[in-house]
Amino acid sequence: MWVFIFLFGLAIGSFLNVCIHRIPLSDVSIHSPRRSFCPECKEPINFYDNIPVLSYLLLRGRCRSCKAKISVIYPLVELATAALFLFMFYHFGLTLELLLALIFVTLLIPISVIDAKHYIIPNVLIATGLILGSVIVCAIAYQRADVLYLLTRLIGAVAGWTVLWLIAVIGSAILRKKAMGGGDLKLMALNGLFLGAWPELVMVIAFSAVSGAIVGSALIISGRKSRQSPIPYGPFLAGAAVLVLLWGDRLWGTYLRFVGWN
Repeated sequence: MWVFIFLFGLAIGSFLNVCIHRIPLSDVSIHSPRRSFCPECKEPINFYDNIPVLSYLLLRGRCRSCKAKISVIYPLVELATAALFLFMFYHFGLTLELLLALIFVTLLIPISVIDAKHYIIPNVLIATGLILGSVIVCAIAYQRADVLYLLTRLIGAVAGWTVLWLIAVIGSAILRKKAMGGGDLKLMALNGLFLGAWPELVMVIAFSAVSGAIVGSALIISGRKSRQSPIPYGPFLAGAAVLVLLWGDRLWGTYLRFVGWN
């Protein structure tokens, strides 16, 4: 089962690479053309050159046709997806909660990479997540006979968007420039649906803010970014969401003990 989950994660990661490359483009879709192609020479990629990770290693990171360098992002996305699938399987077992978690990370990976590369969070990924997430959340609530579970997730979606919108408004007023994009607000709504409202959203905002500040400061100090340069917030929100998904209860309990509330 572990091997199957890992291989399944690699296969999903390969598909996510297609999404990452094609979704931001206007002249292609994720289903047309059907075969993957080299971004440089546009030659279709043979099936034996499209095996996750292995083909990248055998081709030494270059296209068979034009010898153009293949970005290391491709195998990293495949390995990250497989690793996260294993983490989720270990944490949730064969449950509906596992299905919800797998859908969540499958969406967060392309959202993070696309935002990091293009400074956008595509609506199609958010909409897909909201639809699939709502269906699975309803199924879990029905299985548990727990209406409160459903309500907390729906409240989480609304609260996620609302809280980040307030932060964006306040931040824009202080900085006198746009502090956050609309895609970040939608992503926070997605986080609220998949994680719940309290205390999950608080932890996501806290972890993403701290990690974003650290990385942003490091980029500015190193000269790779200026103070005026935009820094995508989506990857930090996504990373914080995965952290809360896996260890949120433990982290919150540790915090409460630290401040003497538990």
